[in-house]
Amino acid sequence: MAKRIVEIVLPKGRSDDIPQLLHELTFDEYWLNTIDDNRARIRILLATCDVEKVFDILEPYLLELPGASAVLINVEASIPRLDNEAAPMDTGELPEKKNKSARISRQELYNDINAAVGINSTYITMVELSAVVAAIGLIRNDMAIIIGAMVMAPLLVPNVAMALANTLGDTELAIKGSVATGLGFLLALLTSIIIGVSFHIDPATPAIAARTQLELSDLVLAVASGAAGVLAFTSGGQLSLIGVMVAVALMPPLVSAGLLIGSGELNQGLKALELTFANVICVNLAGIITFVGQGIHPATWWEKSKASRAKKIAISGWAFMFLVLVYIVLHEELQF
Repeated sequence: MAKRIVEIVLPKGRSDDIPQLLHELTFDEYWLNTIDDNRARIRILLATCDVEKVFDILEPYLLELPGASAVLINVEASIPRLDNEAAPMDTGELPEKKNKSARISRQELYNDINAAVGINSTYITMVELSAVVAAIGLIRNDMAIIIGAMVMAPLLVPNVAMALANTLGDTELAIKGSVATGLGFLLALLTSIIIGVSFHIDPATPAIAARTQLELSDLVLAVASGAAGVLAFTSGGQLSLIGVMVAVALMPPLVSAGLLIGSGELNQGLKALELTFANVICVNLAGIITFVGQGIHPATWWEKSKASRAKKIAISGWAFMFLVLVYIVLHEELQF
């Protein structure tokens, strides 16, 4: 199991409070040293799954102490190798056995996603470049180029941010993720419309035609990919996101819509947009459900109450839109 170090800086006379606050938890190592005459530093080596509990306990205590802070440090390697079993703090009591979760802490997860979501020159450039690459791949019917555009496109993270925001009831993150998603979609659509106007687009090209049809299998794929994307974030396994980005395929149908609209094929373009929004709906619905299933929730009772309302509203809204999609798909299939 992955390890983390929690480094705590606090007034020297308060260092004995930390073992008392964390007496029910188990750690690999616990170090205490003096920084100067007034401050002490405590370092705790522990399993990743215990970080959230430690931060939830420390936060209300440290916020009341002037100059106190806690920082999370990732442990990449150690000599000698660390054992998987942590040792209990010396309190005279045996800790209860508990199941270990494989996910990273809520605080680390929030920091990773919040840091990755934002509108800046890099985000805008990557959206436009991935749209251009996707357009070339679609026009040429070249799957290798299309896959490259999927990997480049930074559209998945803002959607995961919206799902996390709805799970935590975090309005600021919700707005941040929504704005980044909306701007990214708008830029990609406008870029592909310009390309559609400038070049000859054949709607019968297999790569384009395949993205003008919405089927139940597309909904299942998007739901599975959304859940996989959230699991990739909560496990800290960023590399697995590459496969998720390819599977969920937000950019190709969006660019297909722009190419078809730009070439005058409005009806086909709207069908490609339908597939795009279906993917967004499924990713967000699956994301919220997966976050909830992973036990992601705020720390305090008043935040939990707010988050509970936000989750109910979000799940109801996304679920309603998902059911509408299922109805549309079934209705179109019955017509044929």
